[in-house]
Amino acid sequence: MSARPDIAAVLDADEALLWRGHPSAGRRSTAKATALGALFYVATIAFVILGWWVEIFRGHVPVWHLVVYAVIAAAAFTAYLGLRVTLLDRRRARARDARTAYAITDRRALAIAGPYRSEVRLGPEVTADLSGDLLLIDGPAAHLRFERLDDAARARDILNARIRGNA
Repeated sequence: MSARPDIAAVLDADEALLWRGHPSAGRRSTAKATALGALFYVATIAFVILGWWVEIFRGHVPVWHLVVYAVIAAAAFTAYLGLRVTLLDRRRARARDARTAYAITDRRALAIAGPYRSEVRLGPEVTADLSGDLLLIDGPAAHLRFERLDDAARARDILNARIRGNA
């Protein structure tokens, strides 16, 4: 896994860094993902039980034996879906968070995630809204989300002061 990007490397020569941050560690699964994963795991168990029942009581007929293969394939697919919505998506999001950095400069707000970079040029038309640990920055041409910040209120205050200073 690559390291968190260096904000200083993407700044212009005369640009001043006012704030830097990154998503806090330890992303949790949402309740929706947990419920959906549980549903897929229950379906997996139901398919396995159905396959067992069909094989025991109808497996001597070749057509039903083929049905067992289809039921086992469905069980494997629902197990994959359960893992995907609970474990795999969370691991991918945690890896993305480890490679994400945010910055506020005297000219723009930046979000760098691995090789990708997004920015909003600061001006009077830019707004910054806070929702818990999420800072939403809306500009005329772009939108940024600084997610899961430890000091989201401080970042918003710095951003708002800079926006008012540009007005």
